[in-house]
Amino acid sequence: MAEADELEALIRLGVEKISGPIRLSAPIDLGRTYVVPVVDAFLAEHPNVTIDLNLTDGYVDLVGQGQDLAIRYGELADSTLRVKRLVENRRIVCASPVYLETRGAPQHPDDLVHHECLIMRYGLTTDRDWPFLIDGKERRVMVQGHRIANDGELVRVWCRNGFGIARKSRLDVEADLRQGALIELLQDFSSGETGLQIVYPATQAQPKRVRLLIERIAQVFSS
Repeated sequence: MAEADELEALIRLGVEKISGPIRLSAPIDLGRTYVVPVVDAFLAEHPNVTIDLNLTDGYVDLVGQGQDLAIRYGELADSTLRVKRLVENRRIVCASPVYLETRGAPQHPDDLVHHECLIMRYGLTTDRDWPFLIDGKERRVMVQGHRIANDGELVRVWCRNGFGIARKSRLDVEADLRQGALIELLQDFSSGETGLQIVYPATQAQPKRVRLLIERIAQVFSS
């Protein structure tokens, strides 16, 4: 049906143009930094396409919510989706120089119990148990703090402003690390890398417009 609609649009326009809607979702920080510029450039090239971008750090049911694709961290749990890997990534623990001057830097993951941590909420779940590699084995350390949010960008802003220690995707804070606005902590205890990928329904025929956008997003991360 989607391909038929696209063909009809091409015949109506009389030229080789793509048109129609694309619905996608992405994490808030990653979406604003990396995906929005791609969307802007894509729409400039293809003005007959409309893009409905859902920026959320919560779980999105692609099929149930009618999404064409989503960008997600971590390994895929839903076997009904197809995957296009983008880049390897890892989550890091970080804080601002202001926080570290006031509270000091944790030297071991167990020291986090004495620190103010900034906690992400994913739907009904709060990310309070942070994984670390300790003595060659992964162990989770329970953290606490007075600031909890379901917005990754807000957590990053709080962290930059010295309100606590955050656990963030390295992609989200790369610029902050380069500028010295944030400092990575407990690097020797990193629990390793996790993938970033595009996922999309396996049972759904992809219109050309969706395929082109997936390729464009993949190009950005491969560079």
